[in-house]
Amino acid sequence: MAQEWAGLIDTMPDIIPVISPLPGVEGLIVATGFSGHGFGIGPGAGRLVADMVCNETPLVDPSPFHISRFSDGTKIRIENWE
Repeated sequence: MAQEWAGLIDTMPDIIPVISPLPGVEGLIVATGFSGHGFGIGPGAGRLVADMVCNETPLVDPSPFHISRFSDGTKIRIENWE
């Protein structure tokens, strides 16, 4: 074997990443739960986080990625990983 790579595959229950400030932790923005697709969508996620940090208008609507979707009654699709 000449080369190998390994990493964790983190997922959210609805398979949509969280790119969001964390309520109650001022100044902390997380970008997680990319389901193994972080290398592919990482640049876009990084741009979204940068826009949030700099208080710029983001290129895409960040609301679908907000962590509050798991607690505010938003209907989410739960994947069955059996």
